[in-house]
Amino acid sequence: MADDCLCNVEFYDLAHSMTSCRQETISIYFSTFVQKLSILTKSIENPSILKQAIKFLLLALCVAFCYISALDGGDFDFYLEAANKLYNGLNPYLPPYKKDNLGYSYSPFFIIVLIPFSHNFFITEFVWCILSCVMLYRSYRLYQTYFDEISMSPGELSKVTIILFILAYQFVSNNIGMVQITIFLMWIIFESLRLIRIDREILGGSLLGIIINIKIMPIVMLGYVFYRGYFKAFTAAIITAIALLFVPTIFWGWDYNMTLLQDWWQIINPSNAEHQVESGIGTHSMTAFLPVYLTETEGVLPNQRNIFGLDIDMAIRITQIAILILISLSLLYFRSLPFRKENDKLKTIWEISYFMLLIPLVIPHQQKYGFLMAIPMVGYIVYYLIKTIEHPYSVKMWILVSIFMVSMLVFSPLHGSDIIGWHAFKWSQHYRLITIGTLLMIPISLLLNPERLKVKLKLN
Repeated sequence: MADDCLCNVEFYDLAHSMTSCRQETISIYFSTFVQKLSILTKSIENPSILKQAIKFLLLALCVAFCYISALDGGDFDFYLEAANKLYNGLNPYLPPYKKDNLGYSYSPFFIIVLIPFSHNFFITEFVWCILSCVMLYRSYRLYQTYFDEISMSPGELSKVTIILFILAYQFVSNNIGMVQITIFLMWIIFESLRLIRIDREILGGSLLGIIINIKIMPIVMLGYVFYRGYFKAFTAAIITAIALLFVPTIFWGWDYNMTLLQDWWQIINPSNAEHQVESGIGTHSMTAFLPVYLTETEGVLPNQRNIFGLDIDMAIRITQIAILILISLSLLYFRSLPFRKENDKLKTIWEISYFMLLIPLVIPHQQKYGFLMAIPMVGYIVYYLIKTIEHPYSVKMWILVSIFMVSMLVFSPLHGSDIIGWHAFKWSQHYRLITIGTLLMIPISLLLNPERLKVKLKLN
């Protein structure tokens, strides 16, 4: 019995000791957790530490997304395939095509640039995606400089940045996910205009000419450069774009280069039937939007779009007139005689944003990623609304705000097949809702013009 009692006492002491040890260990862990939580709380309270944490997180996400995009491949596969074909003596504009039976539609000069980087698709595309993130950030910084004259508080700047990030997200992710070059084009546009405005017109114009040669889309910006009287830049852009057409002659000779140029023109010629009426899913320019509502076309979905029942020739003519009207509306943004420089930064970005918005509207065969060019105008309107939110709005103003908010639904991340479902996403593309949302920004931005903003803020 005594032995049993002794054993029980020893067992109790051992159990008590183990319990005390556990309690001490738990206490240490809890104390450590509290210390870590305290450090985290202090870091959140410290704006500089929080900003650094956010920057690190965004950087990590960008690198991961770029890696995944490069693994999956994208449109850059077509560019690198074209470079390989030309290097091996094949015509890059003619079949066979290795990926999705789709061919190359950019300039021969761009192929020459890519040939040295065409041996490893993954590394080239990963580096390009990383560079796209850098170019996007640089574009935003250049864009931000135009709003210096009416300064924003840190709170206002944060609101504009967050809203702009949300509304640009699907276009940015689409560009990087498809390994596209639209971000590159946007950066060069902002960089060239910066150089032009600081009297480095030849360099700025030459940069603009390079991207016009690579992809014809930025040719729209020549209208702005010419009207504002930057004649050196205008001339440099045209000379550069034309001169680069003949660079491949150095390597492949005159005759073969002319063959390449002819084959390229046959693909991008705007008078081609496929560029005058685009009825399928995925395109969003005016040639994809107006004809399907004006005449009978065959879409992927059975839903009816034809409202007016016109013949196809009439629909094409009306579309061409509508494009000319959109271009003519630029005069409402200039609001001055031609060949006069504009010194007001806010008015300048308002004008530039309209010309960038025109690019995906008036150039045929524009995919969703091309509407990244409309984001600067989105940013201007958001900026206007943030600056005037504390002022009383009239009924008309609230109507404008409501229309803008509705139109931005197709710009927001909500407009994605993984959120709204594939059928609803196809339905929105079938009815060209992105184009409609972009067109709605034109009257809104005209009414919310810089002069009105300055009057409202009593800055005149």
